[in-house]
This record gives sequence, C-alpha cells and structure tokens, in this order.
Amino acid sequence: MTFSETLNQYLRELNATRAALAQASGVSASALSRYCAGEREPEYNGVQMEKLAAGIAALAEERGVSHPKEAVLAALNATVRPGLQIGYDAFLLNLKNLLKTLDVRGVSLARALSYDPSHISKVLSGQRRPGNIGEFTANIAGYLSRNYAAEPDIAAMAALLGCKKSELDSAGARYTAIVQWLGSNRARTEDPINRFLQNMDSFDLNTFIRAIHFDKMRLPTLPFQLPTVKTYTGTAEMMESELDFIRATVLSRSMEDCILYSDMPIEEMADNPEFTKKWMAGMAMMLKKGLRLKIIHDVYRPFPEMMLGLEGNIPMYMTGQIEPYYLPAAQGRVFSHLLKVSGAAALEGSAIAGRQNEGRYLLTKSREDLRFYRRKAERLLAAAQPLMEIYRSDRAEAFAGFMRGLPAKEERRIVTGSLPVFTLPPELLDGLLTENGVSEQDARRIRHYRDEAAANAEALSGCPRIVLSVPVLTRSQFAVSPLNLSLSEIFFETDIPYTYGIYLAHLEATRAYAADRPNVILEPNPAPVFRNVSYTVVGERLVIVSKNKSPAIHFAIHHPKMVQAFLGFQPPIRETDEPELSAPAALS
Repeated sequence: MTFSETLNQYLRELNATRAALAQASGVSASALSRYCAGEREPEYNGVQMEKLAAGIAALAEERGVSHPKEAVLAALNATVRPGLQIGYDAFLLNLKNLLKTLDVRGVSLARALSYDPSHISKVLSGQRRPGNIGEFTANIAGYLSRNYAAEPDIAAMAALLGCKKSELDSAGARYTAIVQWLGSNRARTEDPINRFLQNMDSFDLNTFIRAIHFDKMRLPTLPFQLPTVKTYTGTAEMMESELDFIRATVLSRSMEDCILYSDMPIEEMADNPEFTKKWMAGMAMMLKKGLRLKIIHDVYRPFPEMMLGLEGNIPMYMTGQIEPYYLPAAQGRVFSHLLKVSGAAALEGSAIAGRQNEGRYLLTKSREDLRFYRRKAERLLAAAQPLMEIYRSDRAEAFAGFMRGLPAKEERRIVTGSLPVFTLPPELLDGLLTENGVSEQDARRIRHYRDEAAANAEALSGCPRIVLSVPVLTRSQFAVSPLNLSLSEIFFETDIPYTYGIYLAHLEATRAYAADRPNVILEPNPAPVFRNVSYTVVGERLVIVSKNKSPAIHFAIHHPKMVQAFLGFQPPIRETDEPELSAPAALS
C-alpha cells in the first residue's frame, strides 16, 4: 500500500475526518489534504510523520481502539522508502540553522539570489517549498561560500558543519561542505533557542544558590596583591585578567555600577570548566556584594555563540541585578575588543579577530586610568540599547503596565507551558481554587487576574491573527507531568495543580474560545517540552519569555536577530520510551 492509502485506511477505520486528524496531530489541514490525495509524502521518520502517528493514536484512544503510536509510526514509515530524496524537514532545519549561524537575513538572501523576498520568507517559514531543491541549494551554497569567507564566519561554519576550519579554506571547499550539510537527511545540531529555553525551563535559582553556596558565601577580606597596572598576553592570560578584574572589584569598597563589554570569542573560555567555575563564582561574589552589572552583549557574533553567552548569564539574570544591552550597529571584525570597568579596576584589551591568543590586555587600578576608562565605558553604554527588559516580582506593577501597553493590532504567537488563564471559565477557576485549598486572600487576587486577563484578551479582537499553542495531554502524560495554573504574570509561585478533569474542561473551553473567534488559531501540542516556560511573539519586533517559578520572571526581548529566531523556532518533539505518553488527548 502507498502512504496515502494507508493514511486514508486509518481514517476510515476510525470514522474520523481529516479535520479531526489535523486538530489531533497539529499537522496543517492543507498538508494533510495533500498527504491523503497522494500529492506529497512526509519525510521517513520525520517530524510530520511523528505528528501524524501521535494524532492517529489519540483518535484511536478516544474511540476505544488499540493503535499505539509506535505501531502506527512503523506502519506509516513502511510505505515511505528512506534515503531516496532529501528529507525536507531536515533540509529546512539545516538551512535555518546555517542562516542563523552566519547571521544572514531572508531579505538579504533574496536580494543576492534574485528571488522574491516573499518567496524566501514562505520557504523559511515552511509554507512553500522551492520548485527545484537542487538548484535552490546550489544557489545558496554558492552565495554563502563566496561572501562569508572571514575567519569568524569560517570558524562558525566549521562548528556547525562538524569539520575543521582548515577544511573550509577555499570557496570550493565551503561550497561542497554546505551542499552536503543542506542535503543531509538528518539535522545534526540543536536549535540554540531550544537550548536556551530548556536551560531556563529547568533552572531553579534556589538550587543554584545552594549549589554554589551563595547563601553562605562570605566576601573575602584578605588583601589582593595586584600591581597598579598589569599586562596580559594570549588567551590563557586573558582569562586570568578577567578573574583578576573580578577579584579587584569584589575586594574594593566601591559600590559603583560595573559596565562590561566584550566581543571576544567565548567558546574556548566556555570549554574550560576550571575557568568557567571560577568566573561564575566571581560573578556571584559581585552580585553578593550588591553591585549592579550593566552588560553590553555582542549580538553580532555567530548566532549559536551569542546564545551560548546569554545562556551563561541566565543565573545572573534571575537575580534582577543585571541590565543587558547591545550596540545597534555591528562593530568591525578586524579587531576584537574587551572593556570592563568597576569602581576599583578597569580591564581593556584587543586582538586581531580570530587571533585572541595573540592579543594583549591591560588591567589598571590607577585613579587617572579609572576616570578615563569610566568615561569611555559610559560613552559606549550611551550608544547601546536595551537587549531585554527583565521583570521580577519587585517590578510587578511595571510589568503589568508594559503588558497593557502592547499594540493590540499586531499578530501574536503564544506558546504556553500550561493552558491560558484568559480562557478559563470562572466556575472552573473556583473549583480549582477550592480543590487546592487556596486562601481567600490569594483566591481574590487570582480571580481579579483572571478577569483582567480575559478583558485584555478581548481587547485583541482587532488583531489579525493570534496563534495559540497549548499542551494537549493524555491521562498518562498528565499523570507523569501534571500541569499547574499559569500565574507567572502576577508572580504567584505557589503551585495550583489541575486535576485531570478540570484540565480537560479548561482545554475544551480553550477550544470553544478559539472556535468563536476567527482570528484565533489553536495549535494543539501533543508532546510539550517546556512546562515552566512560555513565550509570546508580538509582530516581528518583540518576544516575551516568561518563567512561572524559581523564580517567576519575564524577559521582554527586543533585538531583531533574537525575535526572528523565535519566529522560526519549532519546539522539538519530546522523546519517550512509553508509546502511550506520546499521544495527545483525543477530545472533541
């Protein structure tokens, strides 16, 4: 049997419509129509195949029929021969990762290859395929191999493609490597956005504080012997200069804000566990002392490296003592620079880009030097823009005002770790609060928030499109990872867990909410990866990442590069050894 025949046979056996399967699986109705008509087949063992198998298993569970997901997946895979064509899901993921790594915008790519920008946009969003993938791949590989030949670009490309820099020393070698990368049937890298969200989802500030003994940490009082001026040469000494700067800052009496900037490559430092441990401990001491750190991030690094730097700062962001910035214009890549200033010391250095092992760095405590470098750092900070705004519970009113001020007519994509409060009927909320024995004072606060959230959602009636991605769980999945009421917007960190019955009723209310509003598109997520993190993309200019506990915190991210990354991000399917846990709840 062909793939389409097998798929249609499942629908007939389950007496299910294509629309029902589209809703249960998360596969678009248009793609499913082409699959059923035999016009297209999903990739062997790919993402779409996984979704279809999960959806069929869910419909079968609803009808009391035994069709475990793994058995369905095996049956569907048996009709598609692997290895005969490029797996398009892997091709698209590899393409997007390559463009992110080299910081290539879709508009620039379209202009360089004489494509229509809207066509490139639709290809990158998965809405359209190139007419000739071979020709499309060759054009991209030719453009990138010729125009991205600087040392940092080659280093980033080599890291992504899994080869040595020396293997990419000519345009021809880069062309061949890119073609092979784009044509490989399996994506061989993790999306940096996924890793960033995973780390944030699992991060617990209290556990981190205990792990580094932050609560018991005592600031050193012994004198630190450092000459007034000291120079350092090479990568190893650069790392030493960073630690000496931190020591001088922590041991001084000054409480002046620190301004920190570096566009030095960080991968070598990140790969040094001993340095990383000392650096994290030193930064923790600076925070323990009560210093505010104004960090100017280099967002013009290769995307994975930029995200690696942001990940390293997650623990510090959670303290609320960090102000992150970025420079709106890309700096020249002839030199890499470092400038860090506190009330006690200043560290400055530079190197030829890609040759930081030959760089020289100067650490000074001279008062005259400090005045000079403080002015220089403040000028740099004045030219920077906020990379993100960070809201903890002490800024709850500011966050509420920020949310109320969001434009009501820009498209939104909302990906939730639980179900949205604004679709929760009041009577269900009352039942949930009673079930969990919530105090009357907290209950009043939560009811007020629910009413306000519902009113704010109704104010979006003029928004052209709202995509709402919500977790759709089987009883087995829910038993393993029960959901809690989502209250991060009011910084309420006490768990209020759903019962499965109330969860089902809230899910049904969410479906009814979307059905009554033509601008709301509900995307069921049968295998959610993030439980403590949600995010909202507003238009193409803002992402709000929210963590619901440990601590409750919100990041409003403005930089276009990160916003575009979130727009193109597809959360991975959660892997499991238990077939029934991968199937979504089949609810009408």
